[in-house]
Amino acid sequence: MTILEKRYLEYFSPLVQEFVRDVDALNHPNIDGMPEPFLPLFGKTYEKSPLRMVLIGQDTAYWGDLREFITAEKSAPGTKMREGVAEFAERPFTQWGPRRQTFWGFAMMFLAALHGRENWQAMKQGAMTEILDSFAWGNGNAIELYTSTPDDLGVPPDYWESVRRAGDRLNRFRHIVETLRPHVAVLMYRGVDVPRYFEGCRPDGLLPEIVSKKDRITHYRLPEAGVDIFHVPHPGSMNRKEGTDYFRDTLKSLFVAHGLTAIFPQFLDGQQEGEKAMAYLLAKATKASLGADKYECVAWIADELKKRDTFMSVPALCTLLNQLGCRTNYDEAFTGGRGSYRLVSGTHHRMIAVNEPERAHNVAVAFRRPNFQYAYSVE
Repeated sequence: MTILEKRYLEYFSPLVQEFVRDVDALNHPNIDGMPEPFLPLFGKTYEKSPLRMVLIGQDTAYWGDLREFITAEKSAPGTKMREGVAEFAERPFTQWGPRRQTFWGFAMMFLAALHGRENWQAMKQGAMTEILDSFAWGNGNAIELYTSTPDDLGVPPDYWESVRRAGDRLNRFRHIVETLRPHVAVLMYRGVDVPRYFEGCRPDGLLPEIVSKKDRITHYRLPEAGVDIFHVPHPGSMNRKEGTDYFRDTLKSLFVAHGLTAIFPQFLDGQQEGEKAMAYLLAKATKASLGADKYECVAWIADELKKRDTFMSVPALCTLLNQLGCRTNYDEAFTGGRGSYRLVSGTHHRMIAVNEPERAHNVAVAFRRPNFQYAYSVE
C-alpha cells in the first residue's frame, strides 16, 4: 500500500462510516442500482506526477449500488474504497468519452494536449497510459443529483433527499486537498456553490482568491495549500458558445503561463528551447523523487519524456541527475561516459525486475546519444 492509499483510506473511512450509519436507518425502497457515494479516485502514478491534477465534474450517473455499498462497508470498512481505486487503475473511463463535448472526451483531449499530444482518440485504444495513470478524478456531488439516475429508476424523491443530506459531508474540496494534495484542479461545471464547496479550505472562512476571470474561465487559488483551481463550464456547455478547442487551448496557455507545465521540444540536448523543460523537470523531480535512488530518478524522467513523446540526450540526463544530487557508485558526478549509459541499461533491468515493463520500455526509448541513436538497445 502506498503512502497516498494509506492516507486516503484513513481519512475517508470515518466519513464513510458516518454516512453509512445515517442512511442505514432509512426505509430503503427495493430498487437495484440506486447510486452509491462517489469518492475521489486517482491513477497509480498520480502520487509521483510532477503535476498532480484533479479533474472535477458535477456527478456521475449510475455509479454503483447504494444498498450493496452499505452492506460492504458495514461488513469490512474500506472495501468499496479499495475497489474504486483498483477499478480506476484499469482506466475504464477511456470508453466513457465518445466525443470532446462529453466530460471524459474533453478530459482526454485536454490531458493529451497538455502533454503536447494531438490524437487523444488513441487513448481509447490503450495509448498514452503514462498520461492516463497520472491524474485524479473528483465530483462536486458525492451523491448523484436526483435527475441523474434516481429519477429514471423511480426512486422516491423524499428518500433520495435524505440520502443526499447524509452524503453532503463528502461534498467539500478540502477532502481532496487533505488526501490527494493536488497542485491544480479543473472544475468542469458551472452550478457549483463556491462558498460551500470550498468551505474549510482557508483560515477564518476566507474564499479562494480570484487570480483572473476571462470569458467563462475563472482562475482561483488556495494560497495556504498551494492549489490552483480553474473553473470552466461542462464540455457540453463549452460547445454552445466558444467551443471545446477554445477551453483546451486557453487552459493549456494558463498552465504554461503559471509554470504548472512546460513546453517540451522533441529532443532535449542543451538547446535554448529546452531550458524551460529542463528547469521544469528539475523543480518537479526534486519533490517527486525524495527518498528515491538514481535509478528511480532515471525512470521518473523517462516517464515524463514518454508522456510527451519526446526524448533526451544522455549528456542532458547527466546534467539533470547532477543537479538533483545523484551520484555514481563512486560518489562522483555523471559525465556522460560509458558509466552513464550503463546507468540507463541498469535502470531498464531494474524496472523489468520489479515487474514494471511499461516503465522499462520508457527508459529504453527516452534516452539517446547526441547523434539520435538509442542510448540502450534491448534487442
